[in-house]
Amino acid sequence: MNIVALVSAFTAALLHTLIPSHWLCFVAVGKAQKWPIPKTLLVAGAAGTLHVLSTVALGILLIVVGTRFIDVETLEKIAGFVLIGMGAVYLGLQVFHVGHHHENDAVIPQKVAIVTLLLSVTLSPCSLAIPVLVASAGNWTMILVLGIVLLVTTVGNMLLLVGLTSLGIEKLKFAFFERHEKWIVGIVLIVLGTAILVFHQ
Repeated sequence: MNIVALVSAFTAALLHTLIPSHWLCFVAVGKAQKWPIPKTLLVAGAAGTLHVLSTVALGILLIVVGTRFIDVETLEKIAGFVLIGMGAVYLGLQVFHVGHHHENDAVIPQKVAIVTLLLSVTLSPCSLAIPVLVASAGNWTMILVLGIVLLVTTVGNMLLLVGLTSLGIEKLKFAFFERHEKWIVGIVLIVLGTAILVFHQ
């Protein structure tokens, strides 16, 4: 086993999942959609799993076909636009429902919220881990082990960050957040999406 590759994969996954676009969007949308914390964690866990699968798949694709046909930065930019679009939907619904404060109104359909969150993370592969995967070309056992390290670290860290943040928000019960929930969620998602686009210029 290549210990350097394993440590590199672990470090890449840990640092990558600290990026707010990989966990804060789940907290914000879960709160706006009034999901119980276990449901938010389930969606985050599914997204983390798809995120790792897309990272490993891209790594293998780069090994097989090279870099001529794959542009990882373009995928990450699409993920940024997905978050911005979702944020715009929240802001738009807030604007067009001024004066209506129904406690149980879902901001956007549940399926749309879930699919958008899954896409936003799946389309933003861990670019730090891809070179580690490519460097292991030819050693499929090593690629499998690296994939497992990425999966455990990514999903574990996402669940930890989403869970702790969601619990904190639920306990504090900010009155301001309750009143302006859609505005806050929309702005948070747009800022996160914009940060992805700016960071990858």
